[in-house]
Amino acid sequence: MNAAIFGGFGKRMLASGWTKETALAFAGGGEFDLSEVTPGAGAQLTAIAVFGGIDIVVDEGTQVTMDGFSMFGSREVEVVPTDGPAIHIRAYAIFGSVEVKVRGD
Repeated sequence: MNAAIFGGFGKRMLASGWTKETALAFAGGGEFDLSEVTPGAGAQLTAIAVFGGIDIVVDEGTQVTMDGFSMFGSREVEVVPTDGPAIHIRAYAIFGSVEVKVRGD
């Protein structure tokens, strides 16, 4: 788990083959760089942003699915899926944001 409480956890990269990870930003933020990392089968990232923000960066073509909950916040996926790896994101944004975007955007 990576947590930022009144601060930031900076840019985090995961090891190839990762399957489960959690990120919490409470009055803080951080970035997960999942580009150039091959996820394992059933890869799931849980992102919780409360008065903060979490940016998730993926390679172009990554198949991203998202579910979760927003209250006075936002959850956004700015990726056009093709035949890339599949990642499921459970996003909870309360007065915060969870954004998934392609590397370089």
